[in-house]
Amino acid sequence: MAISRSSEVNLINPFSTYPPEKPGRSRNSLKRNTSPRVLVTGADGLLGSNLVRELLHRDYVVRVLIHPSSLSLTLEGQPVERHLCDLLCDVSLIQEAVSGCEYVIHCAAITDFWEDPDVTHSVNVLGTQKILDACMREGINRFIYVGSASSFQYGTMDDPGNEEGGFPDVYKRIPYMQTKFKAMKLVKEYVRDKKIDAVIVAPTFMIGGFDSRPSSGETIRRFINNDMKVTSPGGRNFVHVKDAAESTVAALEKGKTGEVYILGGENLSFLEFFSKVAKITRKKSPEWIIPKPLVRVGGFLGSIYEKVSKERMTLNGTIATCSCVQGYYSSEKAKKELGMRNTPIESAIRDSICSLQEYGYIKR
Repeated sequence: MAISRSSEVNLINPFSTYPPEKPGRSRNSLKRNTSPRVLVTGADGLLGSNLVRELLHRDYVVRVLIHPSSLSLTLEGQPVERHLCDLLCDVSLIQEAVSGCEYVIHCAAITDFWEDPDVTHSVNVLGTQKILDACMREGINRFIYVGSASSFQYGTMDDPGNEEGGFPDVYKRIPYMQTKFKAMKLVKEYVRDKKIDAVIVAPTFMIGGFDSRPSSGETIRRFINNDMKVTSPGGRNFVHVKDAAESTVAALEKGKTGEVYILGGENLSFLEFFSKVAKITRKKSPEWIIPKPLVRVGGFLGSIYEKVSKERMTLNGTIATCSCVQGYYSSEKAKKELGMRNTPIESAIRDSICSLQEYGYIKR
């Protein structure tokens, strides 16, 4: 779970068979005679939960750092070492979690667009610095930072964005995007100035199982429960979370120090994405794309209402901005250097639906 204070479908349940088979090892994989210990922060989030299972499958010893208030439903029954710690807490607890680990994968972050910006900065940027400093003191072998593809300029369907793009202007007033970009820069500084062995992975919009919050699955839940007839004009790159998890472990084992890898899948407009969801769930596809000006007006009014009522709105200025962005990316670098695969997004949607059913967000 991110560190924060805060129609019937007959599908095969993915929870009992993950992963389906043991992946082959690369010649460039880490050489080891005994199982190394990996600390995963934010291990009960969508990526973290899949990552823990991938690491266990590859015979790593897994230690998890999770928020003390978290129910950690996705980690039930998993043979992991648990450390309870808030990234806002004293550094000694973070140091204790890192101690004895050969590797650290830092997934934990506030992803909540409604969280206080100062808290978001404290967790996403300063929390990352605390983890980095603890890694330096312990002399860990490699640090993996899970960033965000939103730190790079997106492109079009024909010319998608990649790891060379700058930070998009449209995201500069959104605390989550800002802080993920700043934390990524911080990691690069530690590689350059302090010679830490670190690799950055930058997933796009992840979809899949073990989504107990839910996070990305919320978009699917709303579509299924509310019979959405309209959608916004934007789009994004969608990736199966299993592919992102596998590629994160590949970055640990054979990624190049200081490099960034966008972990992406399929570029789809929101209309195309929800049409796929509709086909799988046997519901009607959205019939109308809301014009951008109307989305922005709705977001403006939503933000005003939030300030007056102190309530969260489904549509506010930030959500409206993101809903209009056509954020398409390429993961060619990850495919070439990490061997990343791209599972059809329909499989990710099915796994997400199973997860929503498992945790009671939609009916079976």
